[in-house]
Amino acid sequence: MSNQSANNSENNSENNNVTLVLFHNDLRVADNATLLKASEISTKGKLLLVYASSLTDILDSKDHYDAYRYDAIGQARQQFLHESLADLNASLIQRGNRLLYLQKGEEALDVFTQLSDLIEQQQVTDICISQTADYNQNKVYDLIQVKHPEIHWHIQTTATLFDELPLESLPKSFTQFRKQIETDYDLLHAEKDIAIYLTPESLAPLPENMQSRDEYFFESQLSNEAGHDKPSQQLSSFRGGELNGLKHLHTYFDSDAPSTYKTTRNALDEWTHSTKFSAWLANGSLSVNTILNRLRSYERDIIANDSTYWIWFEMLWREYFYWYAVTHQRKLFWFKGISQHAPSIQLDENLLAQWKNGTTPYPIVNACMNQLSTTGYMSNRGRQLVASCFIHELGLDWRYGATYFEQHLIDYDVGSNWGNWQYLAGVGTDPRGCRQFNLGKQTQQYDPNGEFIRQWQGNTQKSN
Repeated sequence: MSNQSANNSENNSENNNVTLVLFHNDLRVADNATLLKASEISTKGKLLLVYASSLTDILDSKDHYDAYRYDAIGQARQQFLHESLADLNASLIQRGNRLLYLQKGEEALDVFTQLSDLIEQQQVTDICISQTADYNQNKVYDLIQVKHPEIHWHIQTTATLFDELPLESLPKSFTQFRKQIETDYDLLHAEKDIAIYLTPESLAPLPENMQSRDEYFFESQLSNEAGHDKPSQQLSSFRGGELNGLKHLHTYFDSDAPSTYKTTRNALDEWTHSTKFSAWLANGSLSVNTILNRLRSYERDIIANDSTYWIWFEMLWREYFYWYAVTHQRKLFWFKGISQHAPSIQLDENLLAQWKNGTTPYPIVNACMNQLSTTGYMSNRGRQLVASCFIHELGLDWRYGATYFEQHLIDYDVGSNWGNWQYLAGVGTDPRGCRQFNLGKQTQQYDPNGEFIRQWQGNTQKSN
């Protein structure tokens, strides 16, 4: 399926139309088919560029995992998002427009109502969005379409290697998926680079009656949040935004790190030992095609080995979980997942609090959880260990763990997060059933000298 409009009428560019872009996980100007489409159809019209925070709060609790939802995303994730939006806003201003930011407040209307009012007040004719695997975000899009049936929708692909699932159906395991993709679509070794969408040089302006409505304009609130619920230390090197993502991309591939990725990727706390692309990929500050092209260039010009292949391997995992989420939709959040049985668990608030606060009997788990609460990040190996502990040693409902990750991870991705938790809980894609790690053995293997545990105070008992 090629990127296309939900409505086949393409003559709106001849009219004085009002186009609205609803950013979600596509926070960039380069290789952004949605922004490019909006620039093309608004040539003779006006353009509203909107980021709507907490838009899914409008959903009924029956459609949302209400029993274990949270009030606000974690501070580190919020900061990374703000940095990403600030960078996007700067890029849009350079092109003659700016980002409009809708958020919930104590006195403000809910974000869905704010957006709906904006659509009506500005007489929006077209809405441009990026395809997403987020079930709840898609439910909101459905509600907007029902409320405003006269609007033309244009849906583009910005987050994946493929516009649609490239197979007749999603295989039951990742291995089957990978083998079929590599047989039918050898993107890593294709003759030509992956096509990249042009970056608009200029954008249509805001409607005249919006150009002085500064209450809609995005302003970074990081300075206003200084001293409020900030981590005691900021040791993470992650900085949000497209420019920072591209800088990291080039720095990584200008180093030797890609050539040793497979042997270093399980390190718990080394910046260069894994790619760290996930945070910028998750909110769309970087495109997957841009990363793939850079990987292909590295293999052509520097070296192609097991490690560079393993970067591609992990990109395919991300792709698999995207289509996993698209395929299973609400089942992504079900207790029994996609399986036929529910796991045996308990709900113990004290054990849940121990896990969150890093005060379990397992120092390696505590260290990882302290790292997460401070930086908003945890290595892939760390995530597997703390999830295994949550499910098996503590015997807790896996959905609470997945939701806590959603709240705090700066690289939260709906398919990868919930799919991986299902995988470890034995209610997902793994045909072998649940996966349990020996925490003592893992500690000896990945932190034999206790350096990681000491750095992140895994042995320190804190009061809850």
